[in-house]
Amino acid sequence: MEQVGAPDDVYNHPASPFVYGFLGNVNLFHGRVHEGVLAAGDASLPVPDHSHARDALGVGYVRPHELDIELFTPEGEGIVALLKRAHAIGPLAQLELERSDGGGLIEALLPTKRYTQLQLSPGATVRVKPKRVRVFLEEAA
Repeated sequence: MEQVGAPDDVYNHPASPFVYGFLGNVNLFHGRVHEGVLAAGDASLPVPDHSHARDALGVGYVRPHELDIELFTPEGEGIVALLKRAHAIGPLAQLELERSDGGGLIEALLPTKRYTQLQLSPGATVRVKPKRVRVFLEEAA
């Protein structure tokens, strides 16, 4: 038994990395957490719940629907990625993005309306902004 609670509470506040992954797809961002920021490759993601951490190893968990996508601009913030594939049917568009810093693939879900507004096609460069990042710090050995 990993966690006990109401389904909504368990889904929104998973107690462990296992629970997070068990409840659906998740993007992982490996890096170092220092004073409320997760540095994962070229990405700096705010994680205010860890403002006390000092150069700790951690993994950020972000569900595909917790990502916002914007067209790339040099002065923008977020993770730079290349659109590899997109599949838009019904109310949602599923995007497969490749991080420009070599950090792997990101799966994103967007409302189809937003996907259409962005006029994305394979090869487009975008910025990915997590709306919510849950970090689990690695235990010291």
